[in-house]
Amino acid sequence: MKTILVCITGAVAAVVMPSYVLQIRKELNARVFIMVSDNATKFVTPYALKIHSGNEVFTNTYDVSDDTLVPHIKLTQEADLIMIMPATANIIAKAANGICDDLISTTIVAAKAPVIFVPSMNENMWYANTVQRNLKVLQNDGHYIMEPRRGIEIEGMKETFGVMPLLKDVISVINHVLSMSNP
Repeated sequence: MKTILVCITGAVAAVVMPSYVLQIRKELNARVFIMVSDNATKFVTPYALKIHSGNEVFTNTYDVSDDTLVPHIKLTQEADLIMIMPATANIIAKAANGICDDLISTTIVAAKAPVIFVPSMNENMWYANTVQRNLKVLQNDGHYIMEPRRGIEIEGMKETFGVMPLLKDVISVINHVLSMSNP
């Protein structure tokens, strides 16, 4: 059974993550562990994520459980794959620059397993030179970046680019990356 660590950051798309986590668990027959940023807890509760993942949810660097004393070490050692989903411009910038000032950014630096970034942000942010530069740095570092898609922006209800990919596409990329890392 594969182990997937899902790191949820503070984009509006975080509201769909409980159902995404449950589907990933079911379709991939995987153990799923969750880290959630403080900003993401404004959109989704750790309790909902715990119910859907079937495991403890970690929200900060100093969270511990009976089995996990240092989450950014233990969970990265056990993970076959790490997903940053949704990935905000903020976490992309932190990861591209090696900043380790919270649980998720520290986890990315500590990771030995493949890391997939699943961006979700405003179209203007997605196309900003700084974000595009940071994405190139992450790719050059060996991380995987999923392309966002067109959808509806919450603010103004206009069509936009930058919406988190569909779950079926995410699962397809997970399968592809897992097959490459474990032939």
